[in-house]
Amino acid sequence: MIVRVLVLLVLAGMLCGCGARPVTLVDEKGFVEMSRRMPKEMQARQLLTDDGAYVQRLSGSSATYGELLYTTLSPDFLFDDTGGQHVYLGETFRDTRTPSSFVHTSATGFTIQHPTQRITLRMLAILDWDDDGQDEWMLSCKVEPLRGSRVRTYYVLVTPPSRSGQRLKGTVAALCECYGLVCNTYVNKARVLDRNGNDKSAPATPVQDSVPGLEQVTEPPRGPAPAAQGKDVTTESGLVERSL
Repeated sequence: MIVRVLVLLVLAGMLCGCGARPVTLVDEKGFVEMSRRMPKEMQARQLLTDDGAYVQRLSGSSATYGELLYTTLSPDFLFDDTGGQHVYLGETFRDTRTPSSFVHTSATGFTIQHPTQRITLRMLAILDWDDDGQDEWMLSCKVEPLRGSRVRTYYVLVTPPSRSGQRLKGTVAALCECYGLVCNTYVNKARVLDRNGNDKSAPATPVQDSVPGLEQVTEPPRGPAPAAQGKDVTTESGLVERSL
C-alpha cells in the first residue's frame, strides 16, 4: 500500500512539475484551438508543457455559463476602431440586442446575430493566466462581420462573480485577427518575448494601431509533439495530461 501511494505521488508530481499548471476545461476544443494559435506563449505561462501538452484538472461540475455571461458580461473589451459603425452599445451583451437581433444561448456560451455582425462567445476554461494564484475564466469571443473579411477572436479573462447578478468585466488577454486565411496573433503583455534570454529592456514588437496595448507574437503552425501524440497520463490525484 505504501509503495502504491508513493507511485501515485510521484506520478502526480511529474504532471504538476512538468512545466504546466492544471486547468479546468469547459470547452476543450476551443481551449486546444487557442493553445495552437500561441503555443509558445502558453508554454511561457506554464499552461502547456515543453512537449505541447496540457494538464487537465478533472471536475464533476455541471455548471452552465451561457445565460450568466449573456446577462452580466460587459462588451466593453471589444475594440472600437470603426467609428462606432458596427459597435452595439449596452452595459451587457443582452443590452446590445436590437429588434433585428437573434440570440441563442447554450451551456457554454451564446451567439448573437446582429444586423451587421455575428458574435459567438464561449467559456473555455478556468485557469491561472498570470500565475498569481488566482483562477480566472478564459473566454473566447469571435466577431464576424456580415460584410468584410476581417474576423477577430478575442481571448478574454473574467474574474468569477462573488455574488449573484454581479456585472462582469473582461480583459483581453490575446487576440487572433484573420483576413481570410492570413491570421496574426496578439498577446497582452506577452511573456514569450522575454524567453530564452531576450532583453527585457528591448522595445516591444510594433503592432497595428487597431490593437493598442497588444504585442504581436509570430508563431508557425504547430502540431502535437511526436512524443506526446495520442498519450494521456492519468493519476488518482484528479489530473490528466493530454497532448494538443
